[in-house]
Amino acid sequence: MNVRKLFVGSALVAAALSLGAVAFAQEDDIVSMQSTNYLTDTTIADPIGEMIETLQFQKEPPYTIGFINWSTANSWTVQIVEEVRDEATLYPQIEEFIIVSSEGDADTQISQIEDMIVRGVDALLLIPVSPDAIVPAVEEAADAGIPVVVFAANVNTDVYVTKLLANPVLFGRAGGDWLMNELECQGSIIVLNGVTGISTSDLRRQGLQDAIEACPDGGEGITILAEEDAAWAYDQGRLATERMLAAYPEIDGVWSQGGAMTQGAIDAFEAAGRDLVPMTGEDNNGFLLAWQERLDDGFRAMSASEPTWQSRVALQAALQILQGIPVNSYYELQVPVIFEDTVDQYVRPEYSDAYWANSRLSQEAADALYLLEEEASS
Repeated sequence: MNVRKLFVGSALVAAALSLGAVAFAQEDDIVSMQSTNYLTDTTIADPIGEMIETLQFQKEPPYTIGFINWSTANSWTVQIVEEVRDEATLYPQIEEFIIVSSEGDADTQISQIEDMIVRGVDALLLIPVSPDAIVPAVEEAADAGIPVVVFAANVNTDVYVTKLLANPVLFGRAGGDWLMNELECQGSIIVLNGVTGISTSDLRRQGLQDAIEACPDGGEGITILAEEDAAWAYDQGRLATERMLAAYPEIDGVWSQGGAMTQGAIDAFEAAGRDLVPMTGEDNNGFLLAWQERLDDGFRAMSASEPTWQSRVALQAALQILQGIPVNSYYELQVPVIFEDTVDQYVRPEYSDAYWANSRLSQEAADALYLLEEEASS
């Protein structure tokens, strides 16, 4: 079942009825009444697709909503869950919110999608483990009349109602351009990826390649010594960097697509007695703190940001769909890039390393999850 139906394709009378229903639904929109509607803020979520009619999914609450996370292997995916849990508390219309994790396994995610169908969820939020392997299961959910909201990673089918993605190529390109500028397009680098095969990781890596090839010499002056997957996790990032440090006596830069991995890389360099080199990262608090602490020593770094709050926006999209309110087929999430002159605006010294700075957690929720013990007792 392809859910993409444009208003302009409707008959005149049907369109008039639809518009009337939509106007009523938007006036009483539970998202706008009970939260901040991020879908209407183009500085957060820029609608770049087409408008989708959702009246076929309209139903009265209470709602049962499912969320399948790709993994909880790193602190970013854990905060994704906490963000959406925090958002869900704002809506008494949600009777049951089912959250499961696929732990990076496509077969597990397929089984979980099938289970959500059997349980009859009213809407499904999904971070895909694979762009291809789970397609039949996603299409089965759509055939069952369940509106699917995809976010954080892509899936190669168009049966979802809407998707929300930060531009992963631009994410990788931002770090790549910065690193090429730091190195003047000459030198040897190591690369820390997320998980090969997940679209977010692969496309960020493409952004780095684009930056290298944009050098005046077409990238001939840059050597990629080695690259490893480190699942965006601190421990795996540190271990991967330790292996590469042991293998290569001269490393001029680190392109990393995850903040916790970069924090691990910093610790690996220092444990090996090696001078720090320019590194890219992401807005993980542990990395930002490590960066800030080394600014006066001349450590050069930058950070792009993949917002943990996107799970909130995905839930808001699902709730609007269930109210019959039109949504866009594709929202491009807007994210900041952090340099040394702005890092102080994002770092939170009172919070643990596991906190991700580009967050919309309530103060109470963030304190409960991340406030350090000494801060909580003061």
